Amino acid sequence: MKRMIIASITVLVWIYCGIAFFDPADFILGAKLPVFAMALLLFLLLNTMDRLALPKDLLFRIFLLAFLIPAISLTVFLIRHPGQSLTDSFSLVKGLWAVLLIFPVAAAGVDLRKPVFACIGAMAATILGLRVCLAFNPALYKSITSFLVDYNVARIGSRSFGEIDVVMIFFVTTPLVIISVPFLINLIFGRSNTAWHKFAAVLFLGLILSASFVSAARALTIVLLLECLACFVYLNRRRGVLVAGSLALAAIFLAAGLMMVQKTTLLSSGEQSNSTKIGHFKSFTEYINDHPAVLLTGDGLGATYFSGAPDVGKEVYQTELTYIDMVRYFGLAGSLFILLLLGAPLLLPANNGLLFIGLMSYLIVAGNNPLLFNSTGMLAMVFFWSQQLRYSKNNAIRPTPAPGH
Repeated sequence: MKRMIIASITVLVWIYCGIAFFDPADFILGAKLPVFAMALLLFLLLNTMDRLALPKDLLFRIFLLAFLIPAISLTVFLIRHPGQSLTDSFSLVKGLWAVLLIFPVAAAGVDLRKPVFACIGAMAATILGLRVCLAFNPALYKSITSFLVDYNVARIGSRSFGEIDVVMIFFVTTPLVIISVPFLINLIFGRSNTAWHKFAAVLFLGLILSASFVSAARALTIVLLLECLACFVYLNRRRGVLVAGSLALAAIFLAAGLMMVQKTTLLSSGEQSNSTKIGHFKSFTEYINDHPAVLLTGDGLGATYFSGAPDVGKEVYQTELTYIDMVRYFGLAGSLFILLLLGAPLLLPANNGLLFIGLMSYLIVAGNNPLLFNSTGMLAMVFFWSQQLRYSKNNAIRPTPAPGH
């Protein structure tokens, strides 16, 4: 019976990951919540059969992130905005509750690398496949992309960066490719890995880098490259000459890249995406000037403000500037506390430097995409937390036997 429950949880986690990547808004199947609820119910059943010893610090972090912090923030919202609808607030709370997936994942011993990397590979291959489809069968391309856009799976179109025009095929969950990099770099440059594993990792890394380029995601591509460099330097940190040479070569490529960028509008304030973000930020500073107390107490989870960004011009509760939204919701101190809470597992004694680089890279990308306070963002957190649990378990410090024993 126990084995059957564990197998069922594993299957449900795989299904949940597939939905999270390819139906993030849950518009196509509407199955995300039922699958999630079933996984939690099976976890509770498993726990009644065999009392599970989950780490107390994990339970404490879940309690804070999923329950106490939202409760406090919703109270602030009700005090500052009496009578206003809590619809947007509850939407964000529901996204935070997705972190509860860590319970069935940890209890059943599911290695999230398998379903998550499978979804990352499938998504990257789909992005490149659609680009090929555009070249050979535009009618089919239009039909597929219309479906993806209508169901909020992807953003499809073209982007112009000055003299450069590119096709944009950006899945909403494309930034999640970044969490696979530390594992791939470790496979490529790890000394104990076979030639086949190294070759497969190189192909996979090339796949996600190509997909990020085709998606026209500038920040993601840049962070991916820097993440690769950081992981390489970490693995070879005791080889000073190699690290110095790598950093020097990276600096040369960076200088050359900056010279090329000057001929485009990649960094121009007039570029559409840049102007929108700048508009959100200017509106935020104006809002803070009028409501300075928000920096201390926050405005409450789901609180809105007027954004005068181009093509926006209305009250919004969530933008692409995740950390600006965090400050509005929780204040400066509250935002810093939440970020520390998310990274706390990787600060444990049995820490993994590569995993920490992956988490920091994801948090950087999440700051430029609304991919933190929702089920997709929490799936990323569950991934990092579960991997840290596995790493800590595999590298547990055993007590030294007493002399004479």
